[in-house]
Amino acid sequence: MSDAPAVTPTPTWGEVFPWFREVMAEDDAWYVGQVDSKTDTGTARLAEAAVTRLKSLPVGRLFPAVRRVERLDELGWPKHRLLNALHRGGCFTGDDLSYMVIAEMLSWESVGPIIVKQILEVVALEEIRVSSAR
Repeated sequence: MSDAPAVTPTPTWGEVFPWFREVMAEDDAWYVGQVDSKTDTGTARLAEAAVTRLKSLPVGRLFPAVRRVERLDELGWPKHRLLNALHRGGCFTGDDLSYMVIAEMLSWESVGPIIVKQILEVVALEEIRVSSAR
């Protein structure tokens, strides 16, 4: 028996985000690759798909790991205005955000698709982080 730690294979985008393959076109099957490849591009595409095609769903259904975040300000927000938008929308914890429907986020004052997309990119990174830690 070897003393080397077991190597856990890096999950694919489709494994971390099973809903994603349902909304992507068959000819756009890059999501079968591992999550560590093209992370910025991948999270942007995930967020775009959520904002344009899955508006009627709550954030926690697409990104269940967000429920574990005790305070949203603990996540790495590239722009402070994203966190401000969440706070104005009544989201202070991951649980608050998990019940928020994307369409409702789009109706917040001074918040449009770009802001919601950027918020969901951060949430997607948290999902990847939790998935990679398993």
